[in-house]
Amino acid sequence: MIVFGGLVALLGVLLFQRALGMTIRANPRSRIPYFRGARTVPPGSMGLRALGAGLMVLGACVLGLVAWQWPLLVVLLGPAATFAGIFAHNRRVAHASDR
Repeated sequence: MIVFGGLVALLGVLLFQRALGMTIRANPRSRIPYFRGARTVPPGSMGLRALGAGLMVLGACVLGLVAWQWPLLVVLLGPAATFAGIFAHNRRVAHASDR
């Protein structure tokens, strides 16, 4: 049960990160806001985000049957990785505009 839940949650995080990568590539010179949509949203990225979020939640629910710590870890690490990716992109854009 823990392996299945972990794999489902990991797949959800990977799909979510893939959607973020598509969005970053579609906006190479513009900053991406944290809590709003990007200026250019590539086709298919919203579907990947929705599927990734659903799989993360499903994986967290399955892991919650084993121990309470696992869902907390999935719910915190998934969005933290996304915020880190957006932060790195925005920093790169800011440094490129300074030159």
